[in-house]
Amino acid sequence: MQPAPSIEPSPAGPSQSELFLGVVLASEAVELSAPFEGQLARVGVQPGDRVKVGTVMGSMALEPLRSEELMAQALLEQAEAEQNRAELEANAAAERLQRYLKSPSGALSIDELSEARYQEKTALAQVAAARARIRERRAALAQIRQRLGEAEFRAPFDCVVAMRYLDPGTRVQAGRPVLRLIQAGGFRVRFAIPEGLSGRATTGLPVTIHLPALGKELPGKLESISPEVDGPSRMVFAMATLLSPNDAIRAGMAARVSLGAGLNPQIPPSAGGQLGKNSGD
Repeated sequence: MQPAPSIEPSPAGPSQSELFLGVVLASEAVELSAPFEGQLARVGVQPGDRVKVGTVMGSMALEPLRSEELMAQALLEQAEAEQNRAELEANAAAERLQRYLKSPSGALSIDELSEARYQEKTALAQVAAARARIRERRAALAQIRQRLGEAEFRAPFDCVVAMRYLDPGTRVQAGRPVLRLIQAGGFRVRFAIPEGLSGRATTGLPVTIHLPALGKELPGKLESISPEVDGPSRMVFAMATLLSPNDAIRAGMAARVSLGAGLNPQIPPSAGGQLGKNSGD
């Protein structure tokens, strides 16, 4: 859950050059978790490391899965051999039945013909069963190979390692977090503005973002504005995107946002909308 900025209510009639308190957030953050129960074999990154998309940062122990893969492959090959044998027997039964049917009348008894038909149907049923076993064992092998792929922790985007929760050799349960990653160079600022200015601020508005911890001012752009007003403070939450990358920026930093001079002009109320006017006055 993203941290909410502190709200500092402004006095009535705020100026557009006022600084509004906010907090820096990572544009995208993700936790990589253990895909299944097992031993954590390797973690090759530390907090602060920058990682390119697709880089393998660690893995679960693969030896048990490799053994399961070999066993599943052997069972699949066995099923394929059984299918070949069943197909040969089915072909032989079909040929035998055709010979019986072409025999001179009276050469074979009714029982012999019935037995030949039964053997053909039995052989075809065995072929169908063998094909079903092959589908089952192929699915089992694919599942194991999928788990092998999931056993490696790969960077989903260019990122910075924010947290390393576990060390190699740890026995983990499925779903336990291993690494927390934040998108490299992508930051946003969540802040609050008075409701009186919210109607004049529009998405795409250029803003200036002050970072007191770094002593810097960086350009930004208003990304979104909440459709709701916070009742106690009469403020509206908004999100701005930082447009200038800076390696010194950290998620969680305090920020102050200036809306500058890009606000839409305030529209004065029309005479017809003034309270206290009656048509008979």
